Amino acid sequence: MTQQRGSRLLIACLCMLAMPAWAVEYRLQVTNLDYLNVSAYTDRPLPGQPGDGSMARLETLLDAQQFPANAIIPGREVLLLDDPRYGGIVPNRLSTLPVTRDQASTTLIWDANPGETIAFMVKTEMVAWQEAWMIGANPEGALRRLTIGGPSLFGGRSYEVPAVSNDFLVNAVSQATFPHWLAQNAKSLHGMSIVIGQGRHRIYNPDRVYAIIKLAAEPRTYKVVIGWRDHSDRGTDSKDKFSLLP
Repeated sequence: MTQQRGSRLLIACLCMLAMPAWAVEYRLQVTNLDYLNVSAYTDRPLPGQPGDGSMARLETLLDAQQFPANAIIPGREVLLLDDPRYGGIVPNRLSTLPVTRDQASTTLIWDANPGETIAFMVKTEMVAWQEAWMIGANPEGALRRLTIGGPSLFGGRSYEVPAVSNDFLVNAVSQATFPHWLAQNAKSLHGMSIVIGQGRHRIYNPDRVYAIIKLAAEPRTYKVVIGWRDHSDRGTDSKDKFSLLP
């Protein structure tokens, strides 16, 4: 009897060891809108507050599933970056809930350990709404618009979301320097770092948006809103028309 009890205890201990000790559930919600909609739902920034203004009204509508899904920009994919050179892990479980008639955001759900890093990319191959023009996120818990610009040089203004050539970012990944570049050039906003990779041609090479997240100590829903800008001049004579990014 004692031997049987000891065997059951050993099996239970082995099962516990096989499970992640601190794994909790995290979510990422990505909403793709025309930048004019993002601008319309951005309130004026208050003195002393970071960013370009609060997006509390939009967040309320999204959380209540009252924002019209037909206002969502189509054709955007949210992809896990499983290449370790981005600095992120591959979670054991990852589920994707797409946009529906009632749900205006693409939602990714995964389990991981607090303090781990995970990397995502938002991409499109559509020849429409090619530029990531505005970015909103909730680094402090409430949705607000982030400042976008080139990496700060010589002590100039520091932007929350750097916008650089996507070719440069692809090369940094191939050289295994992407995490170092990110740490030096993109602010960590309570564990969230966002970068815009600009396409080499403003019409036929759409921008990419990267979100690198160091996971909080407790379950959390990270939110990103991207305001895309469309160009009507599609220039069929462009030599870059069929030059797509990798």
